Formats: sequence, structure tokens, C-alpha cells
Amino acid sequence: MKRFNFFSVTTIDEACGLLSSYGPDAAALAGGTDLLIEFRRPGAKVPKVLVDISRVNELGGISESDGHISIKPLTSHTQLLRSALLQKFAPLLNSAASSIGSPQVRNRGTVGGNIMNAAACADTVPPLIALGATVTLQSKTGSREMSLAELFVKPYQTRANLGELLTAVRFKKLPPDTRSAFIKLGRRNALAISRLSVAAILQTGKDGKIADARIVPGAAFPTWKRVTAAENMLIGEKPTPKLFAAAGQKVSEEMIKETGRRWSTEYKEPVIAVLVRRALEQCLLAQSEQSPSFNPVAMEAGGKGKSPSGSQSLTLNSFSGQECAISTTINGRSRTLTVPANCTLMDLLRDILGLPGTKCGCEVGECGACTVLLDGEAVNSCLVLAPQIHGRRVTTVEGLTLNGKLHPLQESFMDHDAAHCGFCTPGMLMSAKSLLDSNPHPAEREIRTAISGNLCRCTGYQQIVEAIENTSVPGRALRQSGK
Repeated sequence: MKRFNFFSVTTIDEACGLLSSYGPDAAALAGGTDLLIEFRRPGAKVPKVLVDISRVNELGGISESDGHISIKPLTSHTQLLRSALLQKFAPLLNSAASSIGSPQVRNRGTVGGNIMNAAACADTVPPLIALGATVTLQSKTGSREMSLAELFVKPYQTRANLGELLTAVRFKKLPPDTRSAFIKLGRRNALAISRLSVAAILQTGKDGKIADARIVPGAAFPTWKRVTAAENMLIGEKPTPKLFAAAGQKVSEEMIKETGRRWSTEYKEPVIAVLVRRALEQCLLAQSEQSPSFNPVAMEAGGKGKSPSGSQSLTLNSFSGQECAISTTINGRSRTLTVPANCTLMDLLRDILGLPGTKCGCEVGECGACTVLLDGEAVNSCLVLAPQIHGRRVTTVEGLTLNGKLHPLQESFMDHDAAHCGFCTPGMLMSAKSLLDSNPHPAEREIRTAISGNLCRCTGYQQIVEAIENTSVPGRALRQSGK
């Protein structure tokens, strides 16, 4: 990775000031799950200045007021997924967040990054446009607001000016008689980039007819938008399978009208129609089966959704440059280090601190071999810059042992022959540790979700799942006896 100057800021004014001063030579860093991957690409344009906004507390959180919900850009996908407020008033956004990447990616990736990266496959954008979201952009000279749909020019390009920072996303709460759905089609169940997606919202009146309809496909048009031609077919009609199929066909026709026929059209033409139909059907299903027993912790037991507010505060002048002095805690030991700004946490652990248990695999956040715990959350250490761990706690696989005694997870992995070649094992252990710390009695589905960001080429996963399920934690004997 090329060298750059690194600035860590704690206020919006500091961030906007730096972005304004350096103009095209500066970029903002939040979760880094997209940006750091881009920096590694051959010939990538790496900015001279990277402004780390991850410690700006006023840019994090989800709140409601005056019938609206406000989501700040540093809100992680895990926080979206676990939000009871969103589950009640915008459940399609919970669904979209649950489909993004893996637990490690969701713990680091932010809604602001997903929006401003402007990739056609971004999963949070179709639901937010369906919700009628607006965004606030702030610069050194002031702020402005626009609809989210108007923000995008084309893939990877927005209407944000140089020096502007996304500071808020806002939308009205869905009425009680409104139901929603989000469907994503990818090549696999986890770590999948959307080939197509659909966000749908339906509101039905007392007469059983559709009073409002919103349909927003993802990865179908050059930029996201509501397909009003299909929505108008639904409004005023009673929902039927035939009507939903016709609406899906209309979306397909509108897609081809705008994009023309390309190599992917033969596949996308019938598939988008089916996805729209299914999304509309799910809206009706949600209306009849919505459960009040939502448990956000059970949905994502491994993600604690913490904000950076507990981290040590930083001052701009003491934390900048191509070399950064940081203080951190690694495996329970306080460390004060000077690290290159372009050094990743993975490289710091392996090459500088001599902790090789954290493996170097794909370096794009897909294999999970480099998984460590950052303030208790599982993250891909290849996608975290070393300066970002200042004031935070890191636990690696070496930190699982206590006084020379293996952790119960490690013992269970041996008992169940869950480690074969062993390359993925450290990452698996750390993902499992994050899960069991917050949910000592996970179901098999929750275990498989927790390790969905860790790839194994040897075991077929079953032995790993059994090892995690049978780890010696309080209550294990009761579970085994069936009581």
C-alpha cells in the first residue's frame, strides 16, 4: 500500500477543514472495508491525505424525532441489523444489513461508506430510497440537503463536492399498516456481492386495496430509482399473484428500456421480474406473520454494535503524519508504538509484534484468516489500519490462552478434530469467541452465521460447528442432557 499522511479527527469541523484544505488529495476513512481494498489494487489512486473520521462521535447512532428516523453515517451494518427501532419502523433496512458481507465486515462497514462508495451493488441504498431518505452534506462553508436518489450520478460517482462530508440520513417512519421486504440475489449465502436486489414497500387500506407501493431494484439500473410504472400498476388494486407478476414484468421491461440489451440481459430479464414478485409477496407475508418478539441480539449475537465513544480521545496535532504514535492494549498488555500510517493491523501483529497466529490470506476481507477481536468485536485485521487501534483493545488467537492453559474453545476444537490444515483455525476461534462472549448458548444457525466470514477448505464446517456448539461454557451439561 502506498504511503500517505494520516489525520485522526474528533469533530465534524476538523474533518471538513482538512477535506477542504487538501481538496482532491484527501479522502475520508470510516470503516475502510471498501477503501482499503481499493488502495491495494494495482495502479490505484491513493490520496496524499487520509482523514480518519471513525472517532467523530456526533457522526454515529440511530435516533427518532417528529415521526422521522435519523441514521448517522458511522452507524455500522451490525448496528443497523440489531436496531429494534429499525425493525419496528423500517424492517427492510434490517434485512439489507443482514445480507452484507460477513459479521467481520458488518462490524466495521458503515452506512455512510456504503452510500458514498456508490457501488451499484450497495445493499442499503435500495431500501433507503424506497423509504424516501434524504441526506445531509456538510462542508467548511455550510450544509445542504437532498434526496438520496438525487445524490448519485453514476456508479462510483456522487454529487458531493470536494470537501463535503455526509453527516446524516433521514426518512419518515413507515406507518403501522405498511409492510416491506428486501431480497438479494448473490452467488453464495454470505460474502456475496448483489447480482440483483429489490426493496419493496406496500401499504394496504381498509378495503384491502393497495394504497401505496414503492419498488427499488438494485444493480439493475445505472443509478437507483423507484420504478413508478410498476408502482402505479399496483395502487388501487387488490393484491394477487397475477398482479405481482405483472409488476415484476414491468420492472424488467423498464430495466431493458433504460439499459438496452447486453451480455447480462438474458439472465437479468427474467430474474428481476421474479425477485420483484417475491418481494411483493413477502410484504403480504410480513403483514400476516409479523412477530412482536424481535430479539436483535439473537439475530446477530456476535456483533455488539459498539460505537467508538469509549475510545481515548485524540487531538489533531498529536496524531497525524506518515508515522503515528499509538497506545493500545494487545492481549491484555499495554503497548506504546510508532507505526507507519499505511500499516494494517494484520501487518502490525505479524511483522512488528511477532504474533503470527493471525494469518495473512486474501487481504480483501473475504477469507477471515486474519480475524481478531477489536474491543470484543470480530474484524478482519487486513482491513483495519494500525493507527485506528489507538486507545482500543485487540485480542488475537495468542491471547486466548491463560497461564499456559488452552481456552475451552481450543480444547473443543481438538476434541472434535475441527482443525485440519489449521490455516483457518485462528480466525475461526476468534469469530467463535466473539459469538460465545455475547451468546453462550447459540443455536446452530447462529453459529453458522458467526463463522460465515471464515472460509475452510478442509473440514466441511460440520466439525467446527460441533466444536463451537459443545464448548465448555456454563449450561453445557444441561444442553447435552436435554434438560
